[in-house]
Amino acid sequence: MKYYSFGEPSGRIIGYSQDFTVYSATIVRSKENVVQPERKVAPQGEFYFGYGPSTGGMIESVGIDFLTPGELITEARVNPNYKLRNLNVRGRTIGDASLIAERINAFHCASHSIAFASAVEDALGFHLPDGVGCTRIIALELERIRSNLLVIERMCQPAGFGVPVNQLALLREEVSRVVSRATGHRYFFNSISPGYSQLNLSGIDNAVSRISSVFSRIYDDLLESKIFMNRLINNGKVSADSLIGPAARASGHAFDARMDSPTLPYSQFGFTPVLHETSDAFARFQVRSDEILQSARIISEAIKVASTTSKMETLEGDGEGAARVESPQGDLFYYVKIKNSTVRDIVMVSPSSLNIAAFAQSMKGNIFTDFHFNWESFGIWISEAGVMLQ
Repeated sequence: MKYYSFGEPSGRIIGYSQDFTVYSATIVRSKENVVQPERKVAPQGEFYFGYGPSTGGMIESVGIDFLTPGELITEARVNPNYKLRNLNVRGRTIGDASLIAERINAFHCASHSIAFASAVEDALGFHLPDGVGCTRIIALELERIRSNLLVIERMCQPAGFGVPVNQLALLREEVSRVVSRATGHRYFFNSISPGYSQLNLSGIDNAVSRISSVFSRIYDDLLESKIFMNRLINNGKVSADSLIGPAARASGHAFDARMDSPTLPYSQFGFTPVLHETSDAFARFQVRSDEILQSARIISEAIKVASTTSKMETLEGDGEGAARVESPQGDLFYYVKIKNSTVRDIVMVSPSSLNIAAFAQSMKGNIFTDFHFNWESFGIWISEAGVMLQ
């Protein structure tokens, strides 16, 4: 592996998966994993309240337990394996494995496709041209805009904000149509694979500029709503070095895989992370909103130097590789071992796993009516957290 190595822990931990502990510069084989504490007998005067698995206001089915004396939350437990899926990848060709990786979370297909492709390219010593790297940046930032629009839309729903909910849903649909015109599929399917990326850049800049302009006005209007702000400010405060993605940057931590990406040339565009410091749902709302505007600017710059397509390469050989990308929810990590052009080993570390732990920590001391605003601010995908690649 060119960019990562097995060895003693060093740097900042970014996740656990199966028998791997992943640090920013090192991969360590261990038996650690993110495990929620078992439900214990409730203390006198308190009880466990099970929320879910099927309930109103949630985009996915999920099992959540709250320990409470009635309204105040003293403990929150989320089952990260509620939607456990065992996906058979080992023994498959690189091409077949790529099709599985891009469907682990279709809404974040670009992130998974690029992370997997980069890991394979690292394993087989394939050098990605800068122009193709910029094409992948455009895909990632389009996906970030759409994902952040969904999170903000979901944060508006429990406030009963029908108008901004529909305005944001329309903008999200417009991004999906941009992606569809650029790739032939609304979720980037078949447009990114090891050694290959394809994106029709025509019309992207103008469309994204308009989306950004409309969103900016919606954002300003939401900031003027005292009722909405009161539901976010001081809701779900959490600040720790273990945070990733928007949750970390909402606590003033400049943790962002885009800053030190070895294959995606974000440095060409003067990239610096968006930071806020209040560590609550409001700060996470601000980070995601500001990143929508930032992503639009990055796309505008990247289009000037991006390659619209790259020659389809057939990658063959043996090797070990790893890659990190900054998905909309935080660090997404892939490790692969290739033998005879076949995937012999693969590990994926999902940002949703660590975001679940951060959410559980942030709910202590909150009241139940603050739950939906806080949950949505982390952008957790249960279906992604519960994936085991075999």
